[in-house]
Amino acid sequence: MPKEEKTEEKPKEEAVQKKEAVPEVKKTAASKLLKGKNWYTIVSPALFGEKPLGEALAADPSALPGRKITASLMELTGDPSRYYMTMRFMISEVNGTVAKTVFDGHECTRDFAARIVQRFTQRIDTNGVLQLKDGRIRVKAIAICNRHVTNIVAKAVRRKLEEMIAAATAEKTMDDFITMFTSGELQAAIRGEVSRIYPLRAFEFNKTEVL
Repeated sequence: MPKEEKTEEKPKEEAVQKKEAVPEVKKTAASKLLKGKNWYTIVSPALFGEKPLGEALAADPSALPGRKITASLMELTGDPSRYYMTMRFMISEVNGTVAKTVFDGHECTRDFAARIVQRFTQRIDTNGVLQLKDGRIRVKAIAICNRHVTNIVAKAVRRKLEEMIAAATAEKTMDDFITMFTSGELQAAIRGEVSRIYPLRAFEFNKTEVL
């Protein structure tokens, strides 16, 4: 009888691949980069609960003030309905390893504007500088009418928006204004009043910038 040929079984390949060792040159370069520098935790203003926003690396803490960082309003407040607002903060001071921030402005995402501006509607924009009790801020707002309107109606709506925004923020602090617009309270009040001139489909503060 013919002899059965023996087949050698190849060893099974290991399922987990070994990680390649990091060259000592890279480790040394990274060590030199971090040498003499410290990590600082950036936190939101007290109005937003002083929540951690991120970290910054610096050799001298005096170099941190002026740096800016952004965060989603939804993450700060836990309100999913405000998902489209991005808040901007600026580092104002450093205490130990904590970098404190102040409000520097905000902006709505582009997809938000694209969603509310639909066919047969009309967009009306306002752009003005408000004088608050403790600072100045540029405010850009957007209103959407249910239908296309005449120039006379558009001017009346824009004038009413500007009047109400100025009146609502008169004698208010920066924190007062931030609280009113991040909660949506101010937008709802303005939309209800202006809709007496012409029904608004939406009204929002599209962008702000502390001056």
